[in-house]
Amino acid sequence: MSIKTILLIEDEVDLRVEVIEMLTFEGYNMIGAKNGREGIKLARKYMPDIIICDIMLPEKNGIAVLKKLSKYPLVVVRLKLQQN
Repeated sequence: MSIKTILLIEDEVDLRVEVIEMLTFEGYNMIGAKNGREGIKLARKYMPDIIICDIMLPEKNGIAVLKKLSKYPLVVVRLKLQQN
């Protein structure tokens, strides 16, 4: 199975935009969600190949998202922008 569509659930706008831009440049179809509740809704609507989810989110944290979307390939991480 090749991954074509990725859902990124991340509440930090700059980080979400940066990751989406990088992965779009690499050829992936990207969907972005700003919180866990929106991420669950978008996952059910678009059925992405994989979900990358921040663990610390408003409205539903990464663990709650993991429980709701257990049938999807899901990576729960703590994303952080690197300051130069």
